[in-house]
Amino acid sequence: MALLLIGGDAGSQPATMDEFVTFSSATPQLPVRFEYPAGWQPEESAGSHERYAQVQVFGPASLEPRLRTYLVVRRVPPRAEGGRYGSLDEMVESYRATMQSGLHVDADRPVQVLGRTGRQLDISGDFRLSWETPGEIKSVPVKSQRIFVEQDGQFYELAWMATPEVADQVAAVFSRLLQTLTLVQ
Repeated sequence: MALLLIGGDAGSQPATMDEFVTFSSATPQLPVRFEYPAGWQPEESAGSHERYAQVQVFGPASLEPRLRTYLVVRRVPPRAEGGRYGSLDEMVESYRATMQSGLHVDADRPVQVLGRTGRQLDISGDFRLSWETPGEIKSVPVKSQRIFVEQDGQFYELAWMATPEVADQVAAVFSRLLQTLTLVQ
């Protein structure tokens, strides 16, 4: 599985969208190339419990430091290659079944990505934050989209999540990522 996480912090204004740079993964497990805003910082890593590689591209400072606004591209091998899912629908339903209780799917519709038809979930609600102070749980309103698509026998999940104040700006960055996303062989 490969995961791409692009984040700007919640409540902040994303870095200027006037200039973009190209990201190309340094690992064959994440064969992607895409554009992201100049000034954001990419960090690649690999999973320890599941097969995946990821890049996180972090944006500007935050008013709510415990929630990172993010974009995600995840590459998941099928079950036959050691992945968790036997089908794209199974991947989507697994995501829906494990969503936080404060979040809800507003729409589930077809979408074209990487030349293929996938499924897009529009999500909103309250995202619970609880990891900073033991016993303290804070909810933050968020908007999100998740796209699931199969390409070359692999499952991809592309997503973003942000607070409503910056959701349109993050959605624009996500749109740019989708327009420039290519798989590198």
